[in-house]
Formats: sequence, structure tokens, C-alpha cells
Amino acid sequence: MSTVIEARRLNGTDLGKAVEFPPTRGTLESVTHASYDVVGGKKMRYVGVMLDGRQHVLMPSDKITITGRMKKPELQP
Repeated sequence: MSTVIEARRLNGTDLGKAVEFPPTRGTLESVTHASYDVVGGKKMRYVGVMLDGRQHVLMPSDKITITGRMKKPELQP
């Protein structure tokens, strides 16, 4: 079962879940919500996500699909 949400709704409870936003797919490792000032005093917001060791920057309104399946934990020898 999958759920489609906006990037602004991602949080720590989604870590470890399979996430997809075309053409990217992977396991969510971290989420960062931030903003920066642009010319004219307006704030530009963005969401930074780490999927399988790769950083991606999304707009808060970007659609993301969460499958809800957790990545299998690696077994320690």
C-alpha cells in the first residue's frame, strides 16, 4: 500500500521507508526542512532528503510516494 504526500509532510517517522519521486527511488535516511532569504526579503523554503546516500532538494509542494515498506535491517556478523 502506498501513500502520496507533499514533501513538507516528511518527518522522522518516515525514516527507513521506501520513498519515490520520479525518477528517483530509494530508502529515506534523513529529512531536513529549511529556508533561506531571497532578494526582496522573501523566504524560500525547501526540503532536503537523503535517499540511499544521495542528497536531493525538493520544494515543499513536491509530491512523494511512500510505500510504507521498511528496508530490511542488515545483520551484524
